[in-house]
Amino acid sequence: MMQIPSLKYKTKKQPIAELKDASVYRIPLQSYRSTLQPLVKIGDQILQYQVLAEDVEHQFAAKIHSPVSGKVIAIDEHYISLENDFQQQKITTKIIESQQLDLERFVQVLKDFGIAGIGGAEFPTNIKYKVKESNVKSLLINGIECEPYLTSDYAVMRHETEKLLKTIAVLNQIFQPEEIVIGIEKQHKELKKHFEKSFKNHPNLAVRIHLLPNEYPQGGELQFIKSVTHKEIPKGSIPANFGYLVSNVGTILAIYEALFNGIPTTERVITISGNAVNTIGNYRVKIGTPIRHILKELNIDAEGVDIVLGGPMMGKEVVDLDSPIKKGSGGLLLFKKQQKSIENCIECGYCVDVCPQHLMPMQFVKGHQEDQNLLSQFNLDHCIECGACEYICPSNLPLMQSIVLGKVELQKMMYAK
Repeated sequence: MMQIPSLKYKTKKQPIAELKDASVYRIPLQSYRSTLQPLVKIGDQILQYQVLAEDVEHQFAAKIHSPVSGKVIAIDEHYISLENDFQQQKITTKIIESQQLDLERFVQVLKDFGIAGIGGAEFPTNIKYKVKESNVKSLLINGIECEPYLTSDYAVMRHETEKLLKTIAVLNQIFQPEEIVIGIEKQHKELKKHFEKSFKNHPNLAVRIHLLPNEYPQGGELQFIKSVTHKEIPKGSIPANFGYLVSNVGTILAIYEALFNGIPTTERVITISGNAVNTIGNYRVKIGTPIRHILKELNIDAEGVDIVLGGPMMGKEVVDLDSPIKKGSGGLLLFKKQQKSIENCIECGYCVDVCPQHLMPMQFVKGHQEDQNLLSQFNLDHCIECGACEYICPSNLPLMQSIVLGKVELQKMMYAK
């Protein structure tokens, strides 16, 4: 763990603003570790909330739904492009009687409505929640948004409190955990009183607020479990197998929309910030909204800056302004340009010292460039992509680029076997 400037004061007190709809949406087909297969074809008329694609082969990625009504105008290996007709013609959905939900039906709802990890990983929530009810010791709600600049989770906790608690009550009914804990960073301690005031509306719901140090990467799932419960889960394990069910607050909000409004995951809250932009804040944005549209609507000049989708530590630098917002995109950040070169390593070992998974990040650079066997030998699959190694590097090496590309190579090697 390490302490880094959070810079959240820039946006944390701002409300959730709405962004004008785009005329064209690019719906991503890459999700978690799978590629979704389109269920539509070019020229099809689409209704809002209609299923557009799913992981037919592996069942290891959440379904994706249309955020608007309109027409399919293009399909390639990465995106389905939709032309918005601005009519908002919706498919008919039935509101679910949450009081009558059992675990099997609940898991099916999560699958049908495309619920995934909003915190970044986009892991299908129906797979995470497919456990025996009696096995859940702790229901842990992750409000630790430890990436600098990002305050989308803070905004959700501040402004969507009642929705979160209603959903937690349903989870409590289904899983009957021994304890329910909401984890929040100490820099947001004012949320503790905010939640406790709302607890009065839910007298039968016992929830504990746990304040945690402002350290990075405190929000990683295994790190979060250890900080709250003092139990260390083996790397590569499924926390639910040890009795811990963890969900990000954004995912809880997505479950609320599915259960109480019959709406699949077609939008999310993002933070727009950075050191190269003046128009900042928290915005509710539809999945598939192109970055170009957001910049235009907010009159942001992106000339000569680095654009990051996500946070500055774990986010991905974007070159194509038509790249869209995804389910796991917590922010859109603009930074002054920096030069990075892989040739500047001084072998200081700082990247090893700060790695929460006790890995050797520089070996992944060699593995990506020279010997792919090093990727598996040094357990690249255990990397949580927190970005701590790149942040601490005095030579400003692009370590995250090697890690991300190395994981692509690992996946190819796995499917080739």
